[in-house]
Formats: sequence, C-alpha cells, structure tokens
Amino acid sequence: MRLRTPSPPPDLARTSGVEMSTLSARRSRRRVAWRRRARRIGALVVVAAAVAGATWVVGYSDLLTADRVEVTGVEPPLADAVTSTAAVPLGTPLARVDTETIAARVGDIPDVAAVTVTRSWPGTVVVAVEPREPVAALAAGDSWAFVDAEGVIFGPPLDAAGDLPLLVAPDTDEGSDARGAGVSVALALPPSVVRSLDRIEAPSAVEVRLVLDDGRVVTWGSEAQPERKAEVLATLLDTPATQYDVSVPDRPTLRPAPAG
Repeated sequence: MRLRTPSPPPDLARTSGVEMSTLSARRSRRRVAWRRRARRIGALVVVAAAVAGATWVVGYSDLLTADRVEVTGVEPPLADAVTSTAAVPLGTPLARVDTETIAARVGDIPDVAAVTVTRSWPGTVVVAVEPREPVAALAAGDSWAFVDAEGVIFGPPLDAAGDLPLLVAPDTDEGSDARGAGVSVALALPPSVVRSLDRIEAPSAVEVRLVLDDGRVVTWGSEAQPERKAEVLATLLDTPATQYDVSVPDRPTLRPAPAG
C-alpha cells in the first residue's frame, strides 16, 4: 500500500509562492544596487587616478616645465633688464612658477610702470610690461633724467633733455610731490607756451613757477586748476610784462614791462 504525502492547503501553497517571489525580487534589487555602487566606485577610482596623474604631470614632472621667458611691451635694453631681473626659474614645473614674486621683482625696475606675469602652456612665462612715459627732463647735477606723469624719476642719465620740458625740482623721495606738481604743469600747458618755455621750477608742490626763454616769469602756485591756469596764461602772454601770476586764475596779475 503506497502512502501519499498530503498536499498543503491551497492557501498555504499560495502564500509560500508569494514569499518566494518577493524574496527573489529583493535579491535581484540588491544585486542591481550593488552593481551600481560598484560602477560608481570604479568611476571614482578612475577619476581620482586621472586627477592624480594630471597633478603629477603638471606640477611635478619634467613634461611641462618653464623653458622660455617672453617679454612684451618693451624693447632692448629694457627688455633685457626685465628678463634678468625676473629671474624665472627655468626647469621648474610651469604650474609652480611664482608669478607674483616675479612681477614684484620686475615692478621694482624704475623704468617699469606696470607689469603682469602669466603662464603660457606648455612652457612659457610671459612678462607683459608697461613702460613709464617721460613727461619732462629733470635736472640731476650735470645731466638729466626722465620724469613721468607721477613724478617718478627713471631712465639712464641724459646728456641733453631733447624736446622735453625741463624741470628743476628735488630729486629725493621727499620731493616726489614737488616733481608731481611740476609735471602736472607740463601736461597742462598748451603747445604755444611750451615752445616758449625755458624751464619749470618746482621747489615745492605749492611754489611752481615757469621761466620763459625770453626771461619772463610766471608764478603758477600749486597744481590746482591746471587747465584754467593754462587758459588764463595763454591770454595774459599777449600783454607785455615781466612777471605774470596765475596762482589764483580768476584774479590774475602781472607786472608791466618797463617803458622804453
């Protein structure tokens, strides 16, 4: 006689099938989630390796080193002086070249008004220079030197002032205000007055005066209202006199030339 194993009740069989299906679905979702995490981790590892490799190539390897200095904005001999003063550490990875320090060194050159230092890949350090522009020639002992619009003295000693207005003023650091006042006058004067100018004297910032080539003297005073003073002076010079005072341009005075 064969014994038969009784079948589970219909409700129990259905319940077991549902649970098995749910368990299988959970396992499938876990496998999918694990694969996604694994892919993300793998991608992060690849990115980290790429960044580390790029950092090494750019910052530490010999593949992208500073091997050339390019100076723009000026010509020799100033360009040569800039290259020498910049002292770019050739052979150093370009990314590690200290551009701010180089700019500070070049900025100390008296002939340089402004400087910008940048990197140009794969291996060039570019030093862009704005030179000072001469506005007047300053008497310095037996020679002359250039003075820019800010009263800064620069350039090598000159044997002659050339076509620049002559400035007689202190050549010390303390005299920078006086020099600045003097060059402000040079910039304000119309060409007609500049052509008859012998020199500008500025012992201080408030005592500027002009000496014309025929000996006439103009008291200018401070650097205030330079355009107005220049306008008034151009009109006054049509009146014969030995001295003119435009220090207060709305109330100018003059000393008439002697008769005869």
